[in-house]
Amino acid sequence: MIATRLFHGFILTIVLMAINPAARAQDEAAMKLAKELTTAGAKLFEKGDGAALAAQYMDDGEIAETTIEPFGSPVVKVQKGMENIKKVYEAAPGLAKLSPTNEVRYARFIQPDTLLITGDFSITDQGKSTHFGFTQVRRKVGDAWKIVSLELIIRK
Repeated sequence: MIATRLFHGFILTIVLMAINPAARAQDEAAMKLAKELTTAGAKLFEKGDGAALAAQYMDDGEIAETTIEPFGSPVVKVQKGMENIKKVYEAAPGLAKLSPTNEVRYARFIQPDTLLITGDFSITDQGKSTHFGFTQVRRKVGDAWKIVSLELIIRK
């Protein structure tokens, strides 16, 4: 029942977007901003700047790492709050040799100050690429778009 309602809501959204040029323009602006934000994040990752990576988050932000095995339930590890997020990015200097890229697949303003982004994060080390799905929720605080939540999806 809920899935059917969600599906109908999704179809209605697509139809309204098709006939509403303002909605299309807003989605284009969301996509442009999402690409700028994730490209800047990849550059910080490439530099190994853990402090700057952590500074992208809200003080009560979170990182959820969801590991999906071929069999069984997903395993989720959550790091919440600035101190835990800083610990996650302490390893960033060792990751500087990797070539990170982000590909934004979807971006939408949920509210004027809240942006939803989904896409793929890839790192390349010695010619071998590893891909992770990601979803970010960002909120505008002053002039900055801070990360409220980041989920990385790791498929084994």
